[in-house]
Amino acid sequence: MNAVDAAQETPGSASTGIVVPGRILGVGLLTLVYILNYMDRQILAVLIEPIKADIALTDTQVGLLTGTLFAIFYGFITIPIAMLADRTNRVRIVAIGCFLWSIFTGVSGLAMSFLALAIARIGVAFGEAGGVAPSLSVLGDYFSPRRRVFAIALFTCASPIGILAGVMIGGLVADAYGWRAVFIGAAIVGLLLAPLLLKFAPEPPRGNFEPLPDPDARQPSFGATLLLFIRRPTLVWMAISCGLFAMIANGLITWVPALLMRGYGASVRDVALYYGPVVGISLAIGLFSSGATITWFAKRSLRAYTLIPAAAMLLCAPLFAGALSAGSWQMALVWMALPLALINFVVPPALTLVQNLAPANVRSTASAILMLVLNLVGIGLGPLVVGVVSDMLTPTMRTDGLRYAMMVTMVPIAVLTSASLLIATRYIVRDHERVATNSVPGEGT
Repeated sequence: MNAVDAAQETPGSASTGIVVPGRILGVGLLTLVYILNYMDRQILAVLIEPIKADIALTDTQVGLLTGTLFAIFYGFITIPIAMLADRTNRVRIVAIGCFLWSIFTGVSGLAMSFLALAIARIGVAFGEAGGVAPSLSVLGDYFSPRRRVFAIALFTCASPIGILAGVMIGGLVADAYGWRAVFIGAAIVGLLLAPLLLKFAPEPPRGNFEPLPDPDARQPSFGATLLLFIRRPTLVWMAISCGLFAMIANGLITWVPALLMRGYGASVRDVALYYGPVVGISLAIGLFSSGATITWFAKRSLRAYTLIPAAAMLLCAPLFAGALSAGSWQMALVWMALPLALINFVVPPALTLVQNLAPANVRSTASAILMLVLNLVGIGLGPLVVGVVSDMLTPTMRTDGLRYAMMVTMVPIAVLTSASLLIATRYIVRDHERVATNSVPGEGT
């Protein structure tokens, strides 16, 4: 028996199940930090065309900046930070990460070359690696298992809000003051928010709603946690699904602003005022509705965690094709609204399943494993693949090269994501039964 299973199966002290004072404020502050996290990522996407006009960049280099370079460093530093979060104060780690990525966001605004931008984005990746996994672990101890999926769905609504803010504020500020002012302004916000999180967000008792492992037991190693993850086929297939989903999400979020400006002639201001609300509201609707819908159906069948997102992703494929075939940027946005909502049916159940199937003392690390796959595959490959294909097609298709690059990558990946989620459905009941004896029934908080 490995260390993780021992920790999960060894009877320990009963969970306290206390209502953490200040937890609502804590959720709010963690969500604000996550909003800023996504805003700092998105502003680079909306500024692609202005930056290319100032610094000579190819679409492949843009894909590296927005995807691969960020993902490699973000993904691998996430693991040791998450393991640290499973041993120390998680809120403090998130606050330090926010401070660090804000510094390097400001540095991005001073960059004069691809190399300088690359170094700044790597710094942002190091800081942001301390954000999501520890935050999810905190939420797991703020709320009981029955409330987690909705709480996590609310938390992940930070992504569309951050994208909306990044597009609208970034676009309008860039239009008025230039792209460098956008990065510097975002950095100032983060440097103000980090100490507020540290002061007012409570650190909850670890394992608040689950049986605690033997306090004398050795903390499981990363290898033991990874083995647990692999031995839960539901988590493996959800990780694969998240990686594929993230290729679509990051490919779209990175390149749609450039597509609207380059392929359809929209201005930066048009993108800020029209694309920003469409993407932000659609993603938020998807996250809210997915949390509520899956919570309701999961009471009747655990398979709702995988079947509902599988259906959503399958429906996305023809809708993406319609959006990328539209004759104007206005019609492209109309077609894009529904699939932008549907793609967000994948993340809340995946994050919830990690919290439900992993022992309390390794949740940050288990979440980081999921995020590693999501980031290396999704962020690392999504923008880059589109950029490379666009550079291949642009010499012959000119301004339509980017459009067809997105078509031949995004549509097939949506179908593959649906198939991966259907495979996860085969294992979800069995994996929950394996941990059911360690669940704490009857929490009402």
